[in-house]
Amino acid sequence: MLTQLSVRHLAVVDDLELTFSNAMTSLTGETGAGKSLLVDALSLVLGDRADTNMIRHGCDRAEISASFDTVKNQPLQQWLKSQELDDDAQCHLRRTISKDGRSRAYINGRTVPLSQLRAVSERTIDIHGQHAHQSLIRAETQRLLIDTIAGTGRQLTAQAIAYKEWQSLQQQLLSLQQQTQEQSARLELLQYQVSELEILELTDDGVQSLLTEQQQLAHASQLISIVELGLQRLFDQEQNDAYSLISSVLTELEKSQEVEPQFTNIVETLNSIIIQLDECGGDLRHYLDSTHVNPDRLTEVETQLSTLHDIARKHHVEIESLPAHYQQLSDELAGLTGLDNRLEQLQQQLNEQEKSCRDLCDEIRQKRHSAAGPLAEQITESIQQLAIPGGRIEIVITPLPNNHFNETGADNIQLLVSTNPGQAAGELGKVASGGELARISLAIQVVTAGSRSVPTLVFDEVDVGIGGGIAEIVGRHLRKLASTQQVICITHLPQVAAQAQQQLQVRKQHSTDSTHIEIFQLNEIERIEEIARMLGGVTLTEKTRLHAEEMLSDVSN
Repeated sequence: MLTQLSVRHLAVVDDLELTFSNAMTSLTGETGAGKSLLVDALSLVLGDRADTNMIRHGCDRAEISASFDTVKNQPLQQWLKSQELDDDAQCHLRRTISKDGRSRAYINGRTVPLSQLRAVSERTIDIHGQHAHQSLIRAETQRLLIDTIAGTGRQLTAQAIAYKEWQSLQQQLLSLQQQTQEQSARLELLQYQVSELEILELTDDGVQSLLTEQQQLAHASQLISIVELGLQRLFDQEQNDAYSLISSVLTELEKSQEVEPQFTNIVETLNSIIIQLDECGGDLRHYLDSTHVNPDRLTEVETQLSTLHDIARKHHVEIESLPAHYQQLSDELAGLTGLDNRLEQLQQQLNEQEKSCRDLCDEIRQKRHSAAGPLAEQITESIQQLAIPGGRIEIVITPLPNNHFNETGADNIQLLVSTNPGQAAGELGKVASGGELARISLAIQVVTAGSRSVPTLVFDEVDVGIGGGIAEIVGRHLRKLASTQQVICITHLPQVAAQAQQQLQVRKQHSTDSTHIEIFQLNEIERIEEIARMLGGVTLTEKTRLHAEEMLSDVSN
């Protein structure tokens, strides 16, 4: 709950320190005294957008601090711990706003982004402004109302995640379908090109082998003549061939080794040459035995190469690049062919995700239907106590058109009202007057407040437009609510203010060159004076004082 609020240099506030009770606190004062400035300060320290015009004239910076007791607020304790911002059982917020437009936020002395302040706000305070009833005519507000009571938070969180995934899959599928349509012509061309190259059974070694074989066959006669001449010069000229000459020199040197030892190395070298010549001779004779002039094979090879050259020109590549080109086209074709499989997989995933979404929608719908009837009865009972005696509330839940669903489920939720007996229920904005709408809104806030997890409720003049006995009923509702949650109520009604356990009074102070407000906690005597002022205006009589004292006494009893 909120324990303290400190405000410095904000609007007409110079320096203000407030301490709050854990029950019901009423904040009163004359019209224009600045009662709603408390709500502005709370909103700022809880992360609302700031305006430099809110800084008090003549000051460089405004500062707001708020302290919360977290002992009975487990959600806030857990959040602070998860963010490593915990500090015993306290949560101290601080916000500064400078003239240069800079704004800084702190939680338990640590600098944080504004989003962290808003996260604390979600776990600490609900603020209901004096114009909150105007939002009640919006479909989103009505949905949030039923979901708060129905306790659909877990399912809605899961639905939001599932729906986002469903949208992503749907977008992926649409994109892939467009891609498939655009590439259908390319797919047809690739299928033809790949089948055309596939029958050639292209490999790098195969193409190179054909090129080499063609060269060999085309020059077979010339190559055979060269080999024959080589054999003749090396071996087949009796005394004048290379082999005979080297052998003769080797024989003479071997005989002279004993006389000249230096010949030993030369003999070894010549022996090696003789051995190598023998090997060369064997290779050349083998070549002659295996090589023939074969015009038929040459024609066959050149025909194959001619086909490959034609295909290479058609594909604008060199003949040696045909195998790599074929592989590239095959890979692209495989990728495009895989689109069909991907389309099928995505469609299946989309169907499964849609089923998950619709299952969650069914759970949400069931919880909403279970809560709608009892909630409508409670609100009906409450508005009949608030000067709409023949009033009736209906909560109608219908499926969204065309079987649609979204992140909040698959339901259209309407809060309908009848303000007179026998009148058909209709839309709030069309049936209820402004005053009736304000009372209906207040009834809803009081009826549903106990279902909210936040420990502090702030009501900013939500009782505008009511008075007399109805005002007393409103005050009793708020006091009853304060038995389970902290209630801070800014009000102009003495019947409401008298119900509070703590009463604060706002006073505007004027001097020759400035204006500022002060807020005082009233004791029993001061409360009588303030309630009397609210009852009777500027001139107080003993009668109004006695009435005020009686009102406070009745509440105490």
